Amino acid sequence: MLILDAGATRLALSMDRAIEAMKVGLGDDREVPLRTLLGGSMFMPGRAGAETGIKVVSIVPGNPAGIVAVFDADGSAIGIVDGPTLTSIRTGAAAGLATSLLSRPDAKVMAMLGAGAMAADQVAAVAAVRGLEEIRVWSRRPERARELAKRLAEVGLPATPYSKADEAVHGADVISSATPAKTPLFGDDAVGAGTHINAVGAFTPEMCEIPAQTVNRSYPVVDDLEAAAAEAGDLIQAGREPVATIADVLAGRHPQIGEDVTLFKSVGIASQDVAAGAAALASAQAMGLGRVV
Repeated sequence: MLILDAGATRLALSMDRAIEAMKVGLGDDREVPLRTLLGGSMFMPGRAGAETGIKVVSIVPGNPAGIVAVFDADGSAIGIVDGPTLTSIRTGAAAGLATSLLSRPDAKVMAMLGAGAMAADQVAAVAAVRGLEEIRVWSRRPERARELAKRLAEVGLPATPYSKADEAVHGADVISSATPAKTPLFGDDAVGAGTHINAVGAFTPEMCEIPAQTVNRSYPVVDDLEAAAAEAGDLIQAGREPVATIADVLAGRHPQIGEDVTLFKSVGIASQDVAAGAAALASAQAMGLGRVV
């Protein structure tokens, strides 16, 4: 069995490979049983294609610990992957897949709202599928926006910090948000027709990043209908039902999108972790990464 720490996980799982894995993790051939809380950990089982697995994460504030264990079709353990690193990459990859399916092919300007642990992978994922020429970074903590913009620029991504969310959003082709907000981050009038939004921060009914007006004029696509109904605060507070899942879009089961605002609302599901974990372990084995036990 192969064990990947945070460094090996990131080396093994490129964003392109992770986005490809999300076609399995968010596709039709998946199962996501109910999650279970035991002690200080959340247990989240899932199946993606032939692989099954379980993600175990700490729910203790300030302790972002966790693992993803992956098993093959006959139940044998393939390996264990660092949970926080895998979560960040697969969350970005899901947004990257959604962007490739729902945004305009000529999208060039991205607004990244939030500069926390998920932000860099959110930008990397959109950059992997669209030719970005401008990245606008906003955070409630301006110093975090400046730090992220500098880090992105150092790897060749043209990023600039913004002091106001509405200014970052105005004229953006793709908006990605990854914050713990409980009120909308920007006004509806800042969002133009044809904009695509990836909203990954709000994962409880009480949380919200996107204005209700924007949600209600959007074409909302989710990772999972059951999970979204229970946890997607942006949709729940707006009283908006999802139109489709990513699986529907992949299979062509959706109407013409046209010039409407498109919204990918993700709360994260364990099948994503299983698919991404399997991809990371396969790549690590080929590259000679990780520790065999």
